[in-house]
Amino acid sequence: MTDGRGAPFFSYSHYKADDNGRVDVNTMESLGGSYKGLFPMGPIASLSPMLQKHKNTRFFKRDVKPNLVTLSAFKGHLSHDELLDENRREPLSTTSHTRHYMAPGVQRIPVHYGSVRGCLFLPPGNGPFPGVIDLFGVAGGLLEYRSAQLASRGIVSFALAYFGYDDLPKTFEELNISYFEEAVQFLLEHEKVVKPNLGVLGVSKGADLALSMATFIPEVTAVVSINGCISSVVSKLNLHNGAIPGLEFDTARVEIKNGVMDSYEAMNNPLDYPETIIPIEKANVDFLFLVSRGDRNWKSEMYADIAVERLEKAGRKNYKVHKYPGAGHHIEPPFFPFCQASYHRSAGRNVLWGGKLRPHLEAEVHAWEATLGFFRKHLLNSGVHKGKL
Repeated sequence: MTDGRGAPFFSYSHYKADDNGRVDVNTMESLGGSYKGLFPMGPIASLSPMLQKHKNTRFFKRDVKPNLVTLSAFKGHLSHDELLDENRREPLSTTSHTRHYMAPGVQRIPVHYGSVRGCLFLPPGNGPFPGVIDLFGVAGGLLEYRSAQLASRGIVSFALAYFGYDDLPKTFEELNISYFEEAVQFLLEHEKVVKPNLGVLGVSKGADLALSMATFIPEVTAVVSINGCISSVVSKLNLHNGAIPGLEFDTARVEIKNGVMDSYEAMNNPLDYPETIIPIEKANVDFLFLVSRGDRNWKSEMYADIAVERLEKAGRKNYKVHKYPGAGHHIEPPFFPFCQASYHRSAGRNVLWGGKLRPHLEAEVHAWEATLGFFRKHLLNSGVHKGKL
């Protein structure tokens, strides 16, 4: 299988066929290869870069075009190098598997609305459906695949770009809350969206933007933060009355290990720069914090703990936290190929994301179901406008 940039990914596993020559990954254990043990989704979830030149390449997907996976069975248990040898034996059998990101009937609609840019995904049917704005981190541009999967499960999802796309600014050092207000206005105008409230889903930098939207935009009443920070990271966020300065990082605290940057200690502590902290305790919003304990990009668990402490101190009980031991920074929809390290746009080099294969993928399954359940509960049943304090 190849990613959006044409890098080939592959996985291999060793099974012992039954007396009829069959392998059932649902009941049989892999004896070796990219993974061991009972792992039905192992052939997909353990996909990694095939070639050494693509080492530390994250499976990157911006669009919603299906991916074609070729599955081949070989006699004997071949090693990684034997499988890549151009003189290897021919497979006993080969077939293909198409992985779709968008269910039949889902509509994909590019959005140019005022200054707002992105792509809207509508579930089939008349609705109305919960409405969610979907934000990623500093990869920039527009990533659509998660919104397509949300819409495939009955949620109107607006994949929102906020820099590095179309005529938007090229960088994210300075952002304006008015841009995100305009995106909320656009989504709430759609006839298929449940009124009067919306949710926001954000990961990494997108997560602190989600927290800011919850705090300063009254119509946002449900937020899922995936490995985000309680401060506005790097970006200055301009408000209608004032601004939140960006929390900076110190490159002197970066470690380089085997050519990969470990930035875990690099970000400044939000508690030392309280002016950068997003005052989420002022928002009458339901929060779901999804936190990877194996995150090496930054201290996601500490940031979530600070957020909870602020909510508790304000007498708030409007939050839930799930912490995942062994999971890395990029919590994707289930069974996205696991990536422990890859190129980071802001750092300009390969960065360690952390995590281990099996616990990370188990976290993705739980986090996805928790996210879907959270939005359905808090947006379908919202009833009245909650507003802000």
